[in-house]
Amino acid sequence: MSKPAVKVASLAFEIAAGANVPTEAHLLPVGPFRADDGRPWDCEAWQLDATIAANVIQRLRDRKNDTLIDYEHQSLRSEYNGQPVIAAGWFHDMQWRDGKGLYAIGVDWTSTAKQRIADKEYRYISAVFYYYSATGEVLDVISVALTNTPAIDGLDGLDDDDGIATLSKRFSLPDLNPETTDMPRPEEELAALRVTHAQTETALAALTAERDTLKTQVAALTTERDTALGELAALNKQINDDRAAAEAQQKTDLIAAALTDGRMAPALTPWAEKQSLAALTEFLETTAPLPVTQRQTGDDRTTGTAALTAEQKKIAEQMGVTEEEYLATQKKYAGK
Repeated sequence: MSKPAVKVASLAFEIAAGANVPTEAHLLPVGPFRADDGRPWDCEAWQLDATIAANVIQRLRDRKNDTLIDYEHQSLRSEYNGQPVIAAGWFHDMQWRDGKGLYAIGVDWTSTAKQRIADKEYRYISAVFYYYSATGEVLDVISVALTNTPAIDGLDGLDDDDGIATLSKRFSLPDLNPETTDMPRPEEELAALRVTHAQTETALAALTAERDTLKTQVAALTTERDTALGELAALNKQINDDRAAAEAQQKTDLIAAALTDGRMAPALTPWAEKQSLAALTEFLETTAPLPVTQRQTGDDRTTGTAALTAEQKKIAEQMGVTEEEYLATQKKYAGK
């Protein structure tokens, strides 16, 4: 059964020397980051951000004991060289700083370490950390040391399974057993992806069928709309034709009535036929019947006097003709 591969790496930052030795130390930068010597070799870069750092910080806070800062990582070497581990300082908290990285804070240096830092006997602080080799994600800071050799000799020897097992006895390694960890195994992730893929294909098929159904419905609605528009156009045409026929008949009836009751002389018939129904109606409503002497009656069709009556003058004015032109038209039709 596969387990996530965990490796060990180290990185060092220079300590600002001065009369007052700082009580904080820069351990790791913002990810992605790499060492100057080209590491890591097994992933593109080490990864560290605020979320990852929060887990690293919490693991440190969950430990009961303070975290040791030694000299030259002797805590990693003591099992092999038999030399004692001398403390340079202790700390029990870390802090993430945006744009800078992970810091050890509240460092309690020993008096000897303070003097050595002030005298520049030691210039670097080096953090050793676990990380996932597949992703480069930082898991835990397991060792911190004052050093003048940022690259730790022999560290590669701790990168194999035996080295990890040895370190796990001395330091708190996160539980990476597939039986107890929440991290899915690759085959589990692949199975989940296959299920997701199948669900996506099913959803896509359903959406495709729904789309095709909607296309059919849209086509039917389009045909129904076009039919309704055609029927509406035909109905509007019929209404307009009926209205025009009705208006024409009304004009004919109005002209006939006006000729009969004397409101209009026969000579005005061509003019009246050219008028709209509204204009003709308005004209006839304001026109009184002509005197009997001005009507064309019987076979002799007398035209009466040469002078126009007030009503005839009004008619001539509305027609846009002179009195002489009006009388000439009267005489023309009277002789027929």
